[in-house]
Amino acid sequence: MFESHGTIRFISEFPLVIYALLNGATLIMDEFDASIHPMALMNIITVFHNDEVNKNNAQLVFNTHNPIFLNSSLFRRDEIKFVERNEETGNSEHYTLSDFKTAAGTGNGGDYMNNYFAGRYGAIRDIVFLPCWKKLCSRIRFASKYFYFSYRKFLRPEFL
Repeated sequence: MFESHGTIRFISEFPLVIYALLNGATLIMDEFDASIHPMALMNIITVFHNDEVNKNNAQLVFNTHNPIFLNSSLFRRDEIKFVERNEETGNSEHYTLSDFKTAAGTGNGGDYMNNYFAGRYGAIRDIVFLPCWKKLCSRIRFASKYFYFSYRKFLRPEFL
């Protein structure tokens, strides 16, 4: 039987989660959300926040590119960290969401994800691929005609 990469990754990480919870360890995970369903990840986070299960105060530290975790119901403002590259020095700078003031009346329940995409916290670049795609597609148009005819040549019965 074959399992998906996400299932295999989840099963291989499960003993690490159990070890951390039983021993009060700090579990550090790179690309925590890679290939694993977001609901499974939310359950892991919930387990670390549950005092009945996490009796030894284990900690989960992870990095991600997924903004779904910018959620006030999952994390306090001081638990959300950002990393941004300084363009002048090339060094990465680290800061926390609590470094930013909250809007009047919103308290800790702000919409972190929308604020992040609006650029209020930094750590996000303007990524504009459209000029690259246009240039690439204009060059490929000629090549694709050649590729298409070459590919059709190999679909003839004598090549199969």
